[in-house]
Amino acid sequence: MNIKMAMNVTNTTTSSGLDQSLKIQTTDSRQVDEAGTTKTHWTNNNWTTYNGYYHDHISVKAVINKLRMWSVGKGFKADKKVEKILNRVVGWGKETFNSVMKNQVGVEHINGDSYAEIITTDEEPIKPNGSNLLNLKPLNPSNVGHVINSQGMLEGYKYKLSDGREKPLRLDQVFHLCLNRTANEIHGTGDIQALTTFLDKIKQLDEDMAVMFHRFVVPLVIWSLNTDNTTAMATFKTQEKSAWNTGDNLIIPDTAVKFELLEAGKGVGKIINPIEWRNKWTEEVIKGGGVPALIMAIEAGTTEASSKMVYLAWQQVIEDAQLTLEEQVKAQLGLEIKYEFPARIEENLGEDEGKDGGINTTKKSEVEITTKGAETSTTKPPK
Repeated sequence: MNIKMAMNVTNTTTSSGLDQSLKIQTTDSRQVDEAGTTKTHWTNNNWTTYNGYYHDHISVKAVINKLRMWSVGKGFKADKKVEKILNRVVGWGKETFNSVMKNQVGVEHINGDSYAEIITTDEEPIKPNGSNLLNLKPLNPSNVGHVINSQGMLEGYKYKLSDGREKPLRLDQVFHLCLNRTANEIHGTGDIQALTTFLDKIKQLDEDMAVMFHRFVVPLVIWSLNTDNTTAMATFKTQEKSAWNTGDNLIIPDTAVKFELLEAGKGVGKIINPIEWRNKWTEEVIKGGGVPALIMAIEAGTTEASSKMVYLAWQQVIEDAQLTLEEQVKAQLGLEIKYEFPARIEENLGEDEGKDGGINTTKKSEVEITTKGAETSTTKPPK
């Protein structure tokens, strides 16, 4: 009897060479961008990238637009003198002070830093009371450079003109909002930077799903011909393509051709639901932008009480943003304003107390309890 020895598997196997591989994911450490020992110039070269994400992704655009709208709220309140000064602001020609501030808040959340040129008479420094303010003109962040001295202090700006020349701007010539600045960093950080991974996944999934749905209408077909003659195959290919494009019938002998339809997405839903993942990623984008789903009008299955708590928490976020705007307008323009919150939750809570008949204003230990068939009694705490 002949016995054949098994061949050593290590001598026969080869790698199929997959382009993708699994690896352990880690988060890179990150140092802040700080000033050097000499004068430092910094410009955000990622503005166009972040602006592209803002314009092309409806989820992040809706979040940032909500932040813009709520931060300015019902607009500002000020005395008549300040109001008269701010009424001069026309932005690029057709704006108001409120619309310029919405623009600044939006760009701040996209880019981390937003800028508007402070225009005064003869480019003189802004007066302490802001009386010489003529206009605030929003600037393109990719053209604005920070000038930092060796002590890490912002001392001015460089603005790149359309002809390539740089125009120096003093600190008092630029209204500058800086978001999420950490440690001694020389710039702010926008919201989009941390959301790009999820936004890319959403876009990729949308493109993949578009292909899959298209293949339901125009499926892939594997044709099996009973010939290997290249001329005959080429003729069939031309006839099949023409019939498919024009919607005509293709008449062929019964045994000449076989075909198999490749069903798009067959079995995908049993393994993984793309829509659930898309919703999850969109939820992460909304959370990352700091806007509750309730405010985005996509919340479902919540109680009135929980919704009020979410709204109350959101109110603190917006009031903090409005306080920052008020402080910066005072510090950079010398003008004192007050922003109104769109709608306070306290008003609704007051209505609830009215519906409850004032029971919420009474101590539990002093609530009068009446039992059927018994006399009314009042329990009070011991003195």
